[in-house]
Amino acid sequence: MSLHVLVLAGGGGTRLWPLSRAGRPKHLLPLGPGGSTLLRATVERVRDLGDSLTVVTTADQAAACADELHDLIDAGDVLAEPVARGTGPALGLATALLAQRDPEALITSVHADSSVGDDDAYRAAVLASAGWARTSGGLATVGLQPTGPATGFGYIEVGERLDAAAWQEPSPGPASELRGAAADLAAFSAVRLVEKPDFETAVAYVDGGRHLWNLGLFSWPARTLLEELHDADAGLAAGVDEAARALAAGEAGRAGEVYAALRTVAVEPLVFERTHRLCVVRAAFPWSDLGSWADLHASRVEAGEADADGNVIDGDALVIGANDTTVESRGGRLVAVAGVDDLVVVDTPEALLVVSQADSQRVKEIVERLRAQGRTELL
Repeated sequence: MSLHVLVLAGGGGTRLWPLSRAGRPKHLLPLGPGGSTLLRATVERVRDLGDSLTVVTTADQAAACADELHDLIDAGDVLAEPVARGTGPALGLATALLAQRDPEALITSVHADSSVGDDDAYRAAVLASAGWARTSGGLATVGLQPTGPATGFGYIEVGERLDAAAWQEPSPGPASELRGAAADLAAFSAVRLVEKPDFETAVAYVDGGRHLWNLGLFSWPARTLLEELHDADAGLAAGVDEAARALAAGEAGRAGEVYAALRTVAVEPLVFERTHRLCVVRAAFPWSDLGSWADLHASRVEAGEADADGNVIDGDALVIGANDTTVESRGGRLVAVAGVDDLVVVDTPEALLVVSQADSQRVKEIVERLRAQGRTELL
């Protein structure tokens, strides 16, 4: 059973506006190790885990993704959604295409816009989930041991522990040296997925010890996901199958027409929140989804990029008497900050953002307000 890796790279990263924009979303920004893009860092991290790797993105990002990865993958390894319809249809389309050429395909999907502090631990967890998907014939995911009551993440409630002796390596390959680490990770039945609880509920989850953070890392046999997709929404499943067949036949126009008629939905509510065939691998490694400027600041501090006062400064900036502040000067002029703490200041040629670290999640509200006002040139 061959393992195929999907890298999801179609998001907009609106919470990192104005640095992250439609034309240059979060995964194409130099936020990875050594100044690499998050997309490149992700592909380098997982490209030897399986027998193939496909980057799944949107039509308007496909060229940029292919260009960023020109020396790592072939242009044909970039699959563009004809129209953005969310991770549910996108993963369904990618799975249907892989199943056409490999009906026994085992698939794992990862996101391209996260920061990972231990590549080997991450890779072992992904392989472990793929192995459990192979063993069970069902769906598998990775749950991260929480380090605190975060309200910005989804959670997975775990059930009974699975018998480790049943685990099977997904496939022999270049990453087989991780077999031991993958086999050692505990796995459990998944009771349910819960989206972004309030603070009190998150505290109870962490204290109870039966909830893990949902990283959006999933594995499945191709047949299983397509069955689950049909059970969840037969019309959407039929549309995905028809679009995949049209793409395989070189009928891009027809594929786009069919795909555009599908509803927009994430894969979690479509499949993973309703299935009874999900298990979860418990893992622990440094990780951030970089979902806000505060998250990015914390990640850079942890990576040793802050000054003695906890400030993270990029570009032409002068910071005096400030603490724990991020300053991004990308507007071609000096940005001066004095006597403030816990701020985010981002200057670009088109827009200036000033927000407190504590309110950095509200950047999404700014983006929504600009979209409502029709100011799409700023998005």
